Amino acid sequence: MKYAIIENEEYLRENLRLTISSICPDSECVFTAETVEDSVRFFSKSNDVQLIFMDIELDDGTCFDIFETVEIDIPVIFTTSYSEYAIKAFKVNSIDYLLKPIDDDDLQRAIEKFQKRSRQERVDPQIYRNINLEGATRGPRKRLLVSNSNGYSYISTTDIAWIEAEDKYVSIVTINGNITLTDIKSLGDVAMVLDPDNFFQVSRGVIASIGSIRKVSKYFKGRLKIDLHAGELQREELVSAARREQFLEWLGYV
Repeated sequence: MKYAIIENEEYLRENLRLTISSICPDSECVFTAETVEDSVRFFSKSNDVQLIFMDIELDDGTCFDIFETVEIDIPVIFTTSYSEYAIKAFKVNSIDYLLKPIDDDDLQRAIEKFQKRSRQERVDPQIYRNINLEGATRGPRKRLLVSNSNGYSYISTTDIAWIEAEDKYVSIVTINGNITLTDIKSLGDVAMVLDPDNFFQVSRGVIASIGSIRKVSKYFKGRLKIDLHAGELQREELVSAARREQFLEWLGYV
């Protein structure tokens, strides 16, 4: 596990690093910072950080200034003295919210929560080919069940252009441009049953099929802009710098 620590107190950074090392001996701290400016500079570039330990109050602002400046889709464990930020924190990739002084057992549980989530969400063909929503062993689904006022129907996965999540709702957009509201609870759920050769979660709110991608362009701060098409529908999404290499590898980059 490669991780970063964003904390403005040097002794707290070092103490946290030592504690994490004792919990996860194979972990590696690849970046530390005490300011918003240094954090933005680092996360604006491609990196291989898998988890961030982040304080709220930094030397030149709050950590939320980082999220407002650069897109970060890396999971975060917040380590702070300020309980009033908890609700806001859980809107930005939060795994857990630990109040200082941090209890070692609480920290271990938070890391274990991250590890469990990583196993569930990792885009790995060898894993996803053998997972479905209930955890049973089977291959990728060839169709998804949808309900309506009259009963049930299904959509073949070969007909799906992309799947999008907005607020609490997940919709399926087909290649001819039809949009169907579903009972799917999260993109993470449906991602586990789709064929990883044909589908990729390009952003926090969209899983795209390979056939829906018309154009991929380089964008600011190491990101990629992709143009999606489904019938007369068009949509632009940004792939973060952190996921750039993974996306290009999926797309066919050599």
